[in-house]
Amino acid sequence: MGEAERIVRIEGFALACAMPQEAGNALRTFRERQSLLVRITTAGGLTGWGETWAFPDAAGAFIRSVLAPVVLGASATRPRTVQAAMLRRVVPDRRGQAHMALSAIDIALWDAFGRAAGLPIAALLGGALRDRLAAYASGPLMPAGADRFAGLEAAVTGFARDGFRAVKLRVGAGLDADEAAIRTARRVLGPDADLMFDLNEGSTVHDTLALAERVADVGIRWIEEPVPHDDLPAYREIAARLPVPLAGGESFCGVGAFREAVATRALAILQPDIALTGGITETMRVAGLGEAFGATVIPHVWGAGVNFLAGLQVAAVLAPAPGARGLPLFEFDTSHNPLRAAVIDPRPDADGTIPVPDGPGLGVDITPDQIAPYVTGHWVVEQ
Repeated sequence: MGEAERIVRIEGFALACAMPQEAGNALRTFRERQSLLVRITTAGGLTGWGETWAFPDAAGAFIRSVLAPVVLGASATRPRTVQAAMLRRVVPDRRGQAHMALSAIDIALWDAFGRAAGLPIAALLGGALRDRLAAYASGPLMPAGADRFAGLEAAVTGFARDGFRAVKLRVGAGLDADEAAIRTARRVLGPDADLMFDLNEGSTVHDTLALAERVADVGIRWIEEPVPHDDLPAYREIAARLPVPLAGGESFCGVGAFREAVATRALAILQPDIALTGGITETMRVAGLGEAFGATVIPHVWGAGVNFLAGLQVAAVLAPAPGARGLPLFEFDTSHNPLRAAVIDPRPDADGTIPVPDGPGLGVDITPDQIAPYVTGHWVVEQ
């Protein structure tokens, strides 16, 4: 390892922004978005950015107290080596906060590696299969209050106007209201657009099957997370009785969490969140598992701009499962998100695609000034 590659500094930037209105999904709503960006710096001045968003304060404490001792002094150009060292240190926690925290470090390592090599992460992973990705509009959020679908028709109309040719709705307000929302979206989008819906773990086996039957004529591309993500027997039952694929996995931490879901055909579409499951290194292991079992991998994308960029780089190299027409799609969170827009804010072109940035590392340069308006806390750990 050259001295210039030695990591000497880890910084955390806690981000937050207020939402225009309280909103969320069928189970929970929120008034504020939060995330944690992490920047590593080497003795030679090389930097890399990472992110984790689910529990930013806890992740920051975990990085400072548990991960920093194995990261500081390591080479920023050896992400697999450093990730292995972090995993050895967190053996007692194989399914939660440890993977979320080390995700931020792993993404930062790949970013730094790419910047050192002068190549985008997709090139380091073996080369992009595509330089543009078909994006799907993930939204709108469900507003708090009596009418959980207030504004839905206008929102979907806006998605179509913006060039999206695929939309994923959040539903789960009740069978009648859900059916009406799905049919409204199909009417607005027309017959050719892909339409999916996400129950955000808020339904049951019975109600999921009932809703699928009610909208069988609508044309649904996939159904996402109908029941709690760790209830694999329920997923297997639903999958065996549905004519459309089941998607999930955004809350799975580590490749091992995907193993039974894939091997038992509980999920046809795997959605690891790069900023939660263990970073780019772990997501590529999930991709290999999916490919071995014929499951398509489509990263779940939430949080701020770094996870969005990481998702683009990874999705660019993913091979679709045989027969998976038009996949992978790329998830584009359409809700109010200045934490992402401060870093990257693309819109689909006329063909419904967005470009994969081809600069070094994550593909674009990121500076603290870009995110400064949203920084609510800053910490530093140095060697």
